[in-house]
Amino acid sequence: MATLETQHEFAGDIQAVFKGISNYTKYPEYIPGVTKIEVLPPKAKGSVCQVRYEINIIKSFYYTIDMFEKKPNKIWWKLADSNLMKQNDGSWELKKSGDDAVEAVYSLEVKFKGFVPSTLTDQIAKANLPAMMKGFQKLIKDTK
Repeated sequence: MATLETQHEFAGDIQAVFKGISNYTKYPEYIPGVTKIEVLPPKAKGSVCQVRYEINIIKSFYYTIDMFEKKPNKIWWKLADSNLMKQNDGSWELKKSGDDAVEAVYSLEVKFKGFVPSTLTDQIAKANLPAMMKGFQKLIKDTK
């Protein structure tokens, strides 16, 4: 199992940051490794939608997650289906930290089907994190 939690400060007001992060269809243009996104109708109670990701990081795989939102402070998800994972639960928690800044706490818990050493999954997650946060900052800026 890989567990990750990081804090990042994004430029923008809290509504703009929330709007950018929840702009799921744009992820392939901004987030490294995301090759395709499909936004589907919600299936889980309270969910706003399902998002099916196609990812290419070392290996190509897909997963579908149930997305939940509490505007403008929280986005969270739970795994619905995957060919590689048996868990993918995570969240974004947003808090205003200045006139034009938002503190974002990103949390992720992932378990893979079969044996994958946690040191490998931790290294992959940590190596991709800086580029992912840069991509989100650009997405937030471009989503107006």
